[in-house]
Amino acid sequence: MAELQIDHRARFLQRIERRAKFLKTLLASNLGVFLPSEEKQRRQTIEQVVRMTARHSELPHLGQDTLAEAYTILLNHLEEMQRVLPHDVQYRNRIKRNW
Repeated sequence: MAELQIDHRARFLQRIERRAKFLKTLLASNLGVFLPSEEKQRRQTIEQVVRMTARHSELPHLGQDTLAEAYTILLNHLEEMQRVLPHDVQYRNRIKRNW
């Protein structure tokens, strides 16, 4: 059973890495993905992308640590893309950040 769980985790993280590679390609082309300005909404949006990346059959087998790892990977890439957005978008996102 542990072997099957590792397989689900590995396949899921490979899909996340492929998404991250696509985001890197966009960033290399000076394109960015606009994130919501509210920190709570950003978190919910990225968590939704993470859950939608997982297949329905493997979602019950993925632990919170795996989902959190995938969230962190995507968050890092998406936040890196914010620097290529216009300055008014960067400013608006920065002032509404929930510290």
